[in-house]
Amino acid sequence: MDTNDKTVQIYTDSRIALESLKTRKSHKHLIEKIRRKVIELERQNWKIEFNWIKAQAGHQGNELTDELAKEALAKEAAKISVIKVCYDRIPKSAVKSELSENSETIWQIEWDHTTKGVTTKLYFPKVADRLKLKISVTPNLTMLVTGHGNIKSYLYKYKIIDSPMFPCKI
Repeated sequence: MDTNDKTVQIYTDSRIALESLKTRKSHKHLIEKIRRKVIELERQNWKIEFNWIKAQAGHQGNELTDELAKEALAKEAAKISVIKVCYDRIPKSAVKSELSENSETIWQIEWDHTTKGVTTKLYFPKVADRLKLKISVTPNLTMLVTGHGNIKSYLYKYKIIDSPMFPCKI
């Protein structure tokens, strides 16, 4: 026997594993790990061959492999049952609440320092108070709050009409 022969034949009863190794579409963790190992060995001039064999057909190596896999699974299951589960993660609701508070604080700072929206600031000086209000933002409300739109003071400002006053009939 030639000791320089670097050929390895791997037998499996999993057609899915063989197909996954052949196509580049599968990127499952274990398949990628096998691919990396094969590439590493091929760089060292090893020839890796994968072969399929029928499961539960009395192949000595396959039966031994199945038995060893079952033992390994049993050992892992025993380890998991001993490990205490620790629930120290932060609930999603707490993260949402903190993000909301931080966003509101930043928004308020920007609102306080902007020179725009002077009329709107008269109605809503605090962002938090505005967020608590359950009002529908309609075009008419926007017109009134911003002072822009088809209202007398706005039309007068741009000299579209002669007077900003509404006529009152008594």
